[in-house]
Amino acid sequence: MWSPEDHETMLLTLAVAESHHHLLDQLVQGSVKALTGVTLWRQEEGTLALQGWCGNTHEEGQPVPLPGAPNYLLGWTPDAPLPASVQAMLGLRLLYLDLLSEKLQLSDQVSKLHHAALTDPLTGLDNRRAFDAALGAAEAAQEDFAVVFIDLNDFKALNDKFGHAMGDSLLRGYGLWLSRVTHERAQVYRLGGDEFVVLMRHSVLSPEAFSLWAMDRLQVPFVKEVSAAIGIAWRHECESVQAVLSLADERMYSAKKTELPVAVPSERRRFRTLAGGVSDERP
Repeated sequence: MWSPEDHETMLLTLAVAESHHHLLDQLVQGSVKALTGVTLWRQEEGTLALQGWCGNTHEEGQPVPLPGAPNYLLGWTPDAPLPASVQAMLGLRLLYLDLLSEKLQLSDQVSKLHHAALTDPLTGLDNRRAFDAALGAAEAAQEDFAVVFIDLNDFKALNDKFGHAMGDSLLRGYGLWLSRVTHERAQVYRLGGDEFVVLMRHSVLSPEAFSLWAMDRLQVPFVKEVSAAIGIAWRHECESVQAVLSLADERMYSAKKTELPVAVPSERRRFRTLAGGVSDERP
């Protein structure tokens, strides 16, 4: 028989159990050795699915539905008493654990959807929606940031000549290149097509020095037929964020119309990233 103290202890223990296994273990360990084994089942589409067991299950009786959780059935030693209150607490805790599991799954799904909503699926870079959010944050912080618009010259011709697979490979490679050379001091976004943007919020360079750096280092380093038209605008130059975007866009298209040839070095040389590190890559 269960003493009042054993009964109360069992209810409190089941109320804080963190898993199916913990529930079953506490039933066997805390039942004054009345239960030698328990098995938990779940009714799923007309069939019983085993959820777990503890102890010696050879002498268990027919599984019975738990109060408050009829989808769950418990089998236990036939001669052992199992108070209705203990069965009810077990059912309630199982429902709570189910709800907690569903909540975690939904939270994970929401997190994945949120990430997908802010990510360009081709390059893995942040997308236009993420750029708009970051731009708003920079404006709210009253920072003097720079917006760098980039459009790839002659990308369509390369895409038409060699196919979309080659074009996609170039976009992914160029996105990786931009992320590498800007390091952690700027964020790179793909707006769509062959359009990219770099948001520089914490520059260690003066606007003039950054402009020289960007015009050189943000070029396409690995395909001679394609170059980058680059337009840069700073927040301090304009009265509004929209004006910054318009000015960067205007300067980018001005560079695109000029289409100056891009010098491609014949030798590998070292270059400095925005973070101050040095890398052995062909810029």
